[in-house]
Order: sequence, then C-alpha cells, then structure tokens
Amino acid sequence: MREPLKPELEDTYDRPNQAWMCGLTDDGPPCPLGPTAHGHCSHAVACHPVREGDRWICNRSTLRGGICEAGPTPDGECCVHYSCTPERSLRSQRGRFVWALALATLGGLCMILSSNWRNEFLAPGPLSVHHAQLVTRGGDQTQRCASCHAAGNQTLFQWLSHPLEPQLAEPTQSSLCIECHQKEFPAATALLAHGIDQKLLTTTHEVELTSRKVDPRGEFACSTCHREHHGANHDLTFMSNTACQACHAQQFQSFATDHPEFDRWPNERRTRIAFDHAAHQAKHFPAEKQEFACQMCHRQSAEGFQQTLGYEVSCAKCHDSDLETSWQAGVPFVSLPIIDAEILGDAGHDVGNWPEQATGDFDGPLPAITKFLLLENPTAAKGIQLLGVDFDFFDIDPDDPTHLTAAASVISALQKYLKDLAAQGHKAISIRLEKILGRAVNDQELAAIVAHLPAEDMTAMGETWFATAESTPPDTTANEKERIDGGGWIRDDQIFALRYQPSGHADPWLTAWIDLLAEATRGPHSKLAESLLLEIMKPTAPGMCGSCHSVDRNANGGLEVYWFAQQAPSPGVRFTLFSHAPHTMQPELADCTACHKISEAAAMMETYQNQTPNNFAAGFHAMTKQDCASCHKPGAAGDSCTQCHQYHALKK
Repeated sequence: MREPLKPELEDTYDRPNQAWMCGLTDDGPPCPLGPTAHGHCSHAVACHPVREGDRWICNRSTLRGGICEAGPTPDGECCVHYSCTPERSLRSQRGRFVWALALATLGGLCMILSSNWRNEFLAPGPLSVHHAQLVTRGGDQTQRCASCHAAGNQTLFQWLSHPLEPQLAEPTQSSLCIECHQKEFPAATALLAHGIDQKLLTTTHEVELTSRKVDPRGEFACSTCHREHHGANHDLTFMSNTACQACHAQQFQSFATDHPEFDRWPNERRTRIAFDHAAHQAKHFPAEKQEFACQMCHRQSAEGFQQTLGYEVSCAKCHDSDLETSWQAGVPFVSLPIIDAEILGDAGHDVGNWPEQATGDFDGPLPAITKFLLLENPTAAKGIQLLGVDFDFFDIDPDDPTHLTAAASVISALQKYLKDLAAQGHKAISIRLEKILGRAVNDQELAAIVAHLPAEDMTAMGETWFATAESTPPDTTANEKERIDGGGWIRDDQIFALRYQPSGHADPWLTAWIDLLAEATRGPHSKLAESLLLEIMKPTAPGMCGSCHSVDRNANGGLEVYWFAQQAPSPGVRFTLFSHAPHTMQPELADCTACHKISEAAAMMETYQNQTPNNFAAGFHAMTKQDCASCHKPGAAGDSCTQCHQYHALKK
C-alpha cells in the first residue's frame, strides 16, 4: 500500500488528482484504499493481521495510528473497518463548475447564433466605403451579410454540419467577390497569381515561382490581400512590399539598389505613327520658321496620360499641300490596259470585244484595287501570282505561252467584273469581297468602299467601253475637268480609266480599302493581298499613307495598318502603369525634354521599311533606372512596389 507523503495531521488534501475523497478525512485518517473511481466506498480494513504461533497480531502502520487496542478477532480479522460516504475532491468540484459554465456559455452562444441579429454581434468592424452600400439594402442583416459570406444566411445547424457536408460552405467568399467584379477579372483566372495563367506568366516574364513562404502556383483567396471590416476609410487595395515578396524569389530591399535596369522602357515597340522628332526639330520646323515645342502635338489627358493630337491640329498646316499633290490625278480604281489582241488570238485566247483604242502592244498597269477584286476568280488569281502582283502589261513576253495564258485569264476576269458592275451595280463589288474575305460585307462597309459610285459610271465601264468598233465613245474631257475640281469619281472614257479623288486626309474610301486589304492578309490570298497592301501603302502612292502610318505584322501572321498614335495594347500582360500627372506638377519635370531626350543618331525611319514592330530604333534615348531613382527613394517620392506595379495584370 502506498504511504502518504506527509504525516496524517499535516496532509489535509488527500488524493488531489482523484475525483473522490474518503469521507473519514475530517474524523481521522482516511481509509488507505480510498473511494473507487465512481465514488463508492471500498470498505477497507485498517490492517491485515499476521499469525504468530497460536495468536493473531495487528500490523497496522504507526503512520496510520499504530497497533489498535482491540487487536484482531480470534478468526484473524481486523476489528477496524473503514466505511464512509465519499466526498468529491476540490479538483472535481472545480471541474464540474467549469463544465457547467461551458455548457451555459455554449447554450447562450447557440441562442445568439440562432437569432436574427447574430451577424451584427459577429461583425468584427465597420465596412469600407466601397462595400458599405451592400449592407444598406433591406432590413434583414442576415441577408445583407450573405452578399459576401455564403454562411451569412445559414442556420446554426448548417454551420455545425460544414465538416460533414463541405458543399454547404459553397459558394466561397472569393467566388462571391468575383460575381460583383467579373467585368474587371475573368472568373477562370481571377484567383491565380496576378490573375493570369501561370504558363503565360512564366513564359512571357521569366518569373521564378519559388518562394520561402507560399506556393504561388495555387489559387489565392481575395481576402489574402483585401482585408475588410477595418473602417470606412480603410484602403482595400493597399499592398505592402512584404506582401509582394512573399511570393517572389528575388528579394528587393530598395528600388535604387536591387531593381533590375529598365529594358528600353517605355519603348516596347516602334510608334504607330512614323514621326522623326530629330529631323523635324533640326530641319523641317526651322524651314517653316516654326517653334518645335512638345505642346504643339501633345496634351495631357484628365487621367494623366500623354495624348497625341490629331492630324488637323499637328500636321495639316505643313502636309496638306503634299497630300493634295499626291492625289491630284485621283486614285486609280479601274483602268483598261493596252493589249495585243492579235498575239493573244494566235495563241488561242479570245479576248472578245476589246476596245480598239486599248489595242496595240502590251502596256499599262492594273490598279491595286482592281487586282484585289480579281482575286475572287481562281484562274485570274493564279495569273496574277505568275506575273507578279506588281506586274505591268508592258512586262508581258509575247513569246512566252505562260505569260499569254496568265494575261488572258486576267483580261477575261476584268471583262466579267466590269460587265457585272453594269448589270449588278454595287452588289458586284460586295459579292467579290465576300468570296475573298470569307465573310459578309455589311451595308456600312459597302457604303464606304463604293463612296456613291454613280450608276452611269458603272454602266459606261461595262457597256460603253466595250462597244463595237463602229461606236464612238463620248467626249468627256469637259466633264472630267468639272469633276476633278469638285472631287469624287472621275471617269475618263478616252483612256478607259475610273479614278477616285479623295476628299482629304483620312478619306473614308481610301482607308476602307486599305483596311480590307489588311484583313485579306489573314485569309487564303494572304501573300497576294500582302503585296497589294504594301503597294498601296508605298510613301509615293496617292495619299502617301505609308509615309506616316505603320504597317505591322500582328500575332495572327497578317498585316495591320495603324491609323492613330494610340491603339489597343499589344497581346500579353503588363504590370506597370505610369501617369504623367504627378510628375509634370514638379517644375523641373514640366518640360517633356527633362525625361525624353531626342536621339539624333537613331535611324528610326529605316525601321518602318519592315513589318516587325518590335525590331526598331527608338527616336528617343531609353530611360534608365537612375532617372527615376533620383526621386523615388525613401523619404522622398517613395519606392514601394505598388507605386509603379499593380498586382492584377492588365490584359493587352
């Protein structure tokens, strides 16, 4: 039997780790066995007598009172029996009290969490002003909280069932965020790092996705960065540098020391309008006795971005006269070449009733737009490909049967086209375009490309030009002079030509045809259409469009003509935004040349001779990190990541 640690008179706290205590403690020594674990008396005896000879002797320990006076019975049984009603220990009493409090608290919580005002009780704080309107709708607080928390309108029983039925926790809080912000962030990638596919992120930006804290390949809940219930003026978009570096393996201690050097920033590609600042500053503006100032062509928008002013404001004063000279004779739309009908006939190619005035030795080009429309005819398209897109009938070799066959196919297709114009009108043009482009041409497009082409002109081209030899075409010299002065369509029946005289810069007829040619570079006639587009976009072509407007190869492999300085961003993603507004407020930065320094040695105009926009020579010296670090440092303009970079990447 285990002995007490202290004498009986000093040990008043028996069995402190047991739930029950012996009831004899107050009357004397407790029984040595004590109560059972369930609080029952063990009915123990004080000792177990031992036999010595013919007698029984008590062997009770002196610590428990020594040998009893009565001694054992004649049968060897102890005469002292311990029997009591066990009492709960102080530890047990405290435990029962704590459990009672816990159950009472749980019951109170169940009552609170089942009440209608439980969400007000649970709300950790007021919402920001951006979300506060969500809780002003209606009078049921439970339903209002459900705008952001799926469990907001669930019962307490449903809350307790979440571990067994996880679907009750759907939708997640982040998915509810996306429902409201789906216009800003596509649902498929909204929760990925930076909101974009990780393959695209690592492929385009060479990001090392290893981290000391989190795995950036998984999804992130919106609440990882955007913390609510911190008051009305809390900035939900704030991110610290520590938050950025939680994912990025490369750590930045400061912008000036650790940030990589800029890579040709801000010039990611050549400008969409070919403008040589160095040549205009040193040559063209002095020749016109004009001051070369940035404000003459650029203005700052309300959002703080620099905008390039339009042609009429910036360029018309000097360039209108050159444009008018370039299209003084009009833009060729249709013209009949001179052909050798006899040689073609001897080769077995019947050209039909070709005008006598257009018969002789092979000579004369076909307008680019005419060649484009003839691509609808497969035979003619093969003929144009054989002869070359820029061919002239003067280049036809009379002794080459393949040349004669190709020329005959083109002539035959041209005759049919002009006769269809006379019979079908504008519809003949739309039918051919639909076959070439593989899509329907709407009424608005057709109106732009025909530009009110008169019916008498279409009839004359299909009938009068191909009249019999005995017929004499009318004299249109006076009519032509009148129409040249008035602009629009010019038909010359003497040389069998129809030309269009543009109304001015950005003429809708000319730009519409150029856009159609650019679209065709992505279709089945891509190679031929590409050559025709480059022909009409030559700097020396009527309108001189190619002298200023960039022709770039796009991601689809086709060509695209840029009409404006500002266009939709290139495909991809970007993390950097820059606003001029807070910078130009500084007196030393008010002048653009403080940051943008013209590169006089850059051969920038030569880069527009190819169609690769990313292979270019910038007209300005590239900005360096030091240009920004001189101001962006702690204690001055600041150098936090989010001053220049945004977490949610913008799609280009």
